[in-house]
Amino acid sequence: MEHEELLKQGETLAEEGLLEEALTRFEQALQNAPEDPEVLEAVGRALLNLGRLEEAEACYLDALELDPGWAAPRMGLALVSIRRDEPFKTVHHLERAVEADPEYPEAYVELGRYYGMMGEPALAKATFERWTKNHPDDADVLINAGLTSFDAADYAQALVFFEEALSVADDPEQVSGARTFRANSLDMLGRYKEAVAAYGEVIRESSDWWEAHANLGICQARNEHYEEAEATFRRGLAACPGSPEIRDELAAHLLAEKRNLPEALSLAEEAVALGRDEIRHLQTLAEVRLASSDDEGAEETFKEVLALDPENPDAHLELGIICDRRGESAEAEEHFMESLKSDPSNPRALYSYASIYYASGDLETAEEILVRAVSSDSSYSPALSALASIRARRGEYAASLNYLERAVEAGERDIQHFEAAIEFIPLRQDPRFRTLLLKMNGEGS
Repeated sequence: MEHEELLKQGETLAEEGLLEEALTRFEQALQNAPEDPEVLEAVGRALLNLGRLEEAEACYLDALELDPGWAAPRMGLALVSIRRDEPFKTVHHLERAVEADPEYPEAYVELGRYYGMMGEPALAKATFERWTKNHPDDADVLINAGLTSFDAADYAQALVFFEEALSVADDPEQVSGARTFRANSLDMLGRYKEAVAAYGEVIRESSDWWEAHANLGICQARNEHYEEAEATFRRGLAACPGSPEIRDELAAHLLAEKRNLPEALSLAEEAVALGRDEIRHLQTLAEVRLASSDDEGAEETFKEVLALDPENPDAHLELGIICDRRGESAEAEEHFMESLKSDPSNPRALYSYASIYYASGDLETAEEILVRAVSSDSSYSPALSALASIRARRGEYAASLNYLERAVEAGERDIQHFEAAIEFIPLRQDPRFRTLLLKMNGEGS
C-alpha cells in the first residue's frame, strides 16, 4: 500500500480517537517513505497525543531537518515544550513557527493563548493583533483573542474582541459563539440588563445552543434572580432535551436552593448517564447524594471523579470529610493533604484538616492550620469559631471573645453549640458573650 493511503487512513483513525491504530498506520507509511517530512510530522503528532514526548520530539526534529521552513513540526515542538512546562522553549518554537509561515493563524493563536496562560495579557493581546491587523475578518482568531482576555479577567478587552468577531463572522456557529461570549463579558462587567438581553438574542437566533441557556441561568442566579434562573434552565432543557449540561446546571441550582432534592438527584443521574466522563456532572451528582444523606453513594461518585482526575481537590476534600465523619482519621488526613496539595489556600480544606488535630487534643497544630485558613479568608466563620474554642479551652477568654465576635460578624449562627460547649461555661455570665449569643439569634445589633 502506498504511503499516501496509509497516511490518510491514519488521519481518519486519529480523528476518531484511535491513537494507537493511527500510529501503526503512520509508522507503516514511514517505512515506505522514511524521508517524507509530512509522515514524520504525523508520527510525531500521534506520539505526542499518546504522551510519548521524547519520541515525538525526535520525529519533529527529523521533519524540520528535512523541511526547515515548515511551521507544523515547529508547532509540534512547542506543544512538547508546553507539556514539559518549558516556557522559554515554548515561546521560542511558536515565534519560529510564525517566522516560518506568517500566514499560519494557528501559530498566532497558540502563542497568544500561551502568553495568556503565563499571565501576560498585554503580550497575548499584541500577538493576536499581529494577525488581526492584516486579517481583520478572521472571526476565529478574534474569538480566541476574546477568550484569552476573558480567562485573564480582562473582560473589557474581551468584549472588544467579541464585538469585532461579531462584525465579521458569517458562520452560524461563529456568530452564536461570539454572541454568547459577548454576553458572558457583559455579565462579568456587571452590565446585567445588557447581558440578559444579549443572551436572549442568542437564544432567539439559536434556541438549541445549550450554552446560552446555561449561561443566562447562571447570570440570573449570580444576580439573585433565582426564580428567573430556574425558569431559564427549564426552558433550556425543553429546547435542548439531550443536553447533559442543562440537566447538570438545573440540578446544581436546585441543590443550591435546597429545594426538590429528588428531582435534582434524577437530573444529576441523567447528566452523568449522558456525559459520563465529564467531571463536573459527577461532582454535582456526588454533592446531591451528600445533601440527600447518601454518604455511600457520594463516596462512590467522588472516587469516580478521582479515577478521571486523581488530583481533584474538591473530591479529596469531600472524601476526607466523609472519612472523618466515620472516624477514619488516617484516611481523612490523607485526603485533606491531597486536597491541600492542589489548593493550599482553601479555607474549608484547612478547617477540615485542623478538625482532626482538634479532636485528638493537639490544639497547637490545629491552631496553626486554622490561622492559615483565616489568613486565606478572614471572614471564614467556621475557622474563627474553632479558634475561639481553642482560646477558651486554654482559658484565654478575651482572645476567645475577639475571635467569636469576628465569627458572628462573618455569619456564625450556631447558638446551640456555644450555649452547650464546655469551654464556654465560664463565659456564660459575661455580658460580651451574652451579647454575641443574642446577635447569633438575631436579637442584637
